[in-house]
Amino acid sequence: MPGENYFFTWSIVLFAGACYVGKRLWQQYQGRRTAATVAALLEANNQQYDEWLAEYNAYYKSLPPHMRQRFLERVVAFILSKEIRCVNLPAEERMPLLIGAAAVQISFGLDKYLLDYFDTIYVMQHNYNYGVFARPFEGHVNSQGIYLSWDNFLKGYADYTDAENVGIHEMAHALAYVNFMAGANDAQDDAFIGRFYAFSAVARPIFNAMQDGEETMLNSYAASNYNEFWAVAVETFFERSLRMKVYMPDLYQAMCDLLNQDPLLPEKLLEIPVSLV
Repeated sequence: MPGENYFFTWSIVLFAGACYVGKRLWQQYQGRRTAATVAALLEANNQQYDEWLAEYNAYYKSLPPHMRQRFLERVVAFILSKEIRCVNLPAEERMPLLIGAAAVQISFGLDKYLLDYFDTIYVMQHNYNYGVFARPFEGHVNSQGIYLSWDNFLKGYADYTDAENVGIHEMAHALAYVNFMAGANDAQDDAFIGRFYAFSAVARPIFNAMQDGEETMLNSYAASNYNEFWAVAVETFFERSLRMKVYMPDLYQAMCDLLNQDPLLPEKLLEIPVSLV
């Protein structure tokens, strides 16, 4: 009957609308609760967190005070959303903070920065074997989580000029995984995805040339595949910013536009993102 179909259709519409409103209200509640937890943790640990990051993370150390606070808030929100699982090594109190800082460094200019697709970050002591690969791994990302070797992670920040930083490298992979490989998920950032195509218009020809044997200032590992090109370019963007801007200005600007930040600026961000949690 037409009347029954009309009633059924509107029932579905009203039910879908109620679900959407309920989801939004729950997200707002969760956001307020997370913000309160972040504020409480920072109130209790702000000095210690600031000292650790200033010691180990050159990016954080270069920020002005008000941007340090914003960075810290994002790091605490990030680590609250993750389980750090140590594999055959003792946990250290600084681990979650330093690992979270590597992720936030890349996503500092983005609205979606929590990499919510991933619940767990696995930390090994040294290089490790994975799957059928003969070459030991320093880190990798798959659907199960983000994997890092702790000694290589610390080494990457100990020398912040060599463009070799496994923390930045794997968090770059994680950001790409969330947005392009994990399928539809709430962590996807539509604005980032849209800008990535503009980035690739600049980056792809450079990658293709490297595969044909052309040398650039990027590590030759970038020619392995486009996913590795992306991660190596991100490492270089942060650790050799001035050199990249001089020798690869188009790629540098494309990365600035994509990540909404310029590491050579004191405050880093080109525009202030709306979201915190």
